[in-house]
Amino acid sequence: MNRRVRLAAFDLDGTVLEHNSSWVAIHKHFGTEHNGAASLRLYTEGKIDYREFMRRDISSWPKGVTKDEIVEVLSHYRIRREAPEVFEELRKRGISTALVTSGIDILARDVAVDLRIDHYVANGLKFDRAGRLLTTGVGRVDPTRKDRAYARLLSRVGIQAKETLAVGDTIYDLAFLKSAGLGFMLAHTTRVPDPEIIHIDKLTEIFDHF
Repeated sequence: MNRRVRLAAFDLDGTVLEHNSSWVAIHKHFGTEHNGAASLRLYTEGKIDYREFMRRDISSWPKGVTKDEIVEVLSHYRIRREAPEVFEELRKRGISTALVTSGIDILARDVAVDLRIDHYVANGLKFDRAGRLLTTGVGRVDPTRKDRAYARLLSRVGIQAKETLAVGDTIYDLAFLKSAGLGFMLAHTTRVPDPEIIHIDKLTEIFDHF
């Protein structure tokens, strides 16, 4: 294959992790899934932007929620079975690794530590001095424009997009995947008829292509 890859970037929820959304995990904990679904519909229809989507999500959670409670909810994540093997092999090959996720940075940081991932970019939550959740989040990664967050990350680390691969699992990842030299989509989602996207059934299959 002889394709040079200097950095491998991955979506988090549904790709490196088995579950689909850190935001949904919190909604399920508080019983506010209907609020999240309503906001997602408005965002998907282009009626609100992602910052407003985040604000509505966070505002639907109970007042007085603490950072400790959010950390506890997000601590019950399950790493995809083959992920440790994949990141170990990337390290052996001298390839840097990154997470690019519209999920929550608390979770992204923990997973990055667990799997020894070099970089991550994710959306954030804000807390007051007493550790209580504020309603304004930190929007760093718009789901449909993850390529922009990815470009900022690559600029920061000094690597060109054509020297990277990206892995995701939903249509929200398309711009992100297509911006990399190689773009992979896990096949548990609807297959996208796009010649630039390589569909895989397991993360380990990325090594068949470079």
